Amino acid sequence: MNFLFGKVLSWCYDLTDNYVIAILLFALLMQLLLCPFGIIQQRNMVKQAKMRPMEYIIRKKYAGRTDRATQQKMQNEIMELYQKEGYSPLKGCLPMLLQLIIVFPLFTVVINPLRFIAEIPKGVCDNIVACFDHAGRIPDNMRSGKEVYIAEEIREMLTSDAGRAELDQILTGFKAEKVSVSSEEAGEALYYLVTRADDIPNVTLFGQNLGQFPWQTFANWSLWFLLLIPFVNLGLTYLAQFISRKLSYQPPQQEQQQPGAGGMMNSMKIMMWGMPLMTLFFTFLTPGAVGIYWIFRTLLSMLQQFILSRIFKYPKYTEEDLKRMEKEMKDAKRGQSKRPDIVYNNGETAPYKSLHHIDDDED
Repeated sequence: MNFLFGKVLSWCYDLTDNYVIAILLFALLMQLLLCPFGIIQQRNMVKQAKMRPMEYIIRKKYAGRTDRATQQKMQNEIMELYQKEGYSPLKGCLPMLLQLIIVFPLFTVVINPLRFIAEIPKGVCDNIVACFDHAGRIPDNMRSGKEVYIAEEIREMLTSDAGRAELDQILTGFKAEKVSVSSEEAGEALYYLVTRADDIPNVTLFGQNLGQFPWQTFANWSLWFLLLIPFVNLGLTYLAQFISRKLSYQPPQQEQQQPGAGGMMNSMKIMMWGMPLMTLFFTFLTPGAVGIYWIFRTLLSMLQQFILSRIFKYPKYTEEDLKRMEKEMKDAKRGQSKRPDIVYNNGETAPYKSLHHIDDDED
């Protein structure tokens, strides 16, 4: 999968000759790839919204009854409702799971431009990173994003004879006991860099190397621009959560006052800030290129959700609709609860009473 996505990113860079714009185009293509999953998820959420009033009525009927038999009966009725309407909660989880599976290879591709854009073999890239690391040209404590950082270093070196000489010294000036790269491997690395010089991307934005980390700003304030990336992500993720909430199903006031609804509302409030703060933390500790990609994906996701919300619209229910549906469900249950094998006074059948006294024919 990395190879396939790498080819796509390489094509995007060949088309634009700008790494940031290539990331934008790459994010757009990935959003289109994931769009079918978004459609499945949106349609499933609309179907769930259509059932929410009926599920609310079922839960309301058993409100205050916490014994095991009652709770089991309530869950059985809800599952019967799901089956009748053809709704499966897994249909909403599966698209999210598939997107997560795809997201991680995407980050791998974004932070490895030498491998996927310059098309330098992984083993050679590892040797290049080892030599540069030993030369002290990689910031301390950098655990990932080495390739995207080094790409800019190499690109600048290849623009002058002095830089080429320095590059040659970095790659071939170490003995095997100092760095785990043989002279043959170092020579191969230099060959690839020189022959792929035109393919090594410019990974800067407003003069800032996107291979560097926002947290490095505290040690070097000249990188202040990188510090903006996590906070832009924070704001956009919060905005995305806010828009998602506005575009989602809005239950009637009566449903919002249902027991347990307060806990759900509190969970939503936690999510409103939980996801943005997680995004802030994540993009603060990853290379700037990842934060830029995340910004584009968030913007495109908001656009997709807005378009899908206009195509697959949520139902709107009033308090009167809830009362009418509640009456219809009670009438339907009364008809199903008659026992034709038992004849009572006046030759009429009567509803059957369970041992738990949790039948549906309550007024």
